[in-house]
Amino acid sequence: MKRLVFIRHASTVANENGLLCGSMETDISEKGKLEIDYLKNKIEKLKQEGNWKFSKVYVSNSKRTEETVKDIADIENLEIIKIKDLGEIDFGDFEGKTFEWIKNEYPKEYDKICREGFEYRYPNGENAIEAYEKNKRAIEYILEDMEDDSTDIICAHGGSIRNILSYMLCGKLENHWNFKIENAKITVLEYDYGFSVLTKLNY
Repeated sequence: MKRLVFIRHASTVANENGLLCGSMETDISEKGKLEIDYLKNKIEKLKQEGNWKFSKVYVSNSKRTEETVKDIADIENLEIIKIKDLGEIDFGDFEGKTFEWIKNEYPKEYDKICREGFEYRYPNGENAIEAYEKNKRAIEYILEDMEDDSTDIICAHGGSIRNILSYMLCGKLENHWNFKIENAKITVLEYDYGFSVLTKLNY
């Protein structure tokens, strides 16, 4: 059995201002720094309760994911492995903007977002289907890379974790919005012989 411990990155300046933030970088906020301290305690508690021993730490290429788990990786003496395909959806030209801004400045584009749903591609960015496929590639690589009976940490983004849960639990993108993933919270999946079980959500 393989145990996947997903962590959404800690709160960022972009999160707190409601900004679309996929490929662009943003700093961990003061609130996020407090979340990281609390996260370390929760990870230690899970280790003690479940007798877990972590093998690897995977993150996306975004610095906010690495910064969220750096202390944990240092404590566990684990290398941080960067995987580009764990990244959030690329919002293209709308990176750093709010939906309200798009609605006011580009009302026709906002209408397309609402009408086209998963098929809407952000200008010079991605659509939800493309983001799902890249996150699917990432988790398939991780599952192949993991040792049997190992427990690994995966620090990623709200959208990418929702995509991975949709894939591993439901097999389709359409369940993406059925999962609410909170900053600096832990979600655990146990995977065995192609079957996934959700054991913790936003712990």
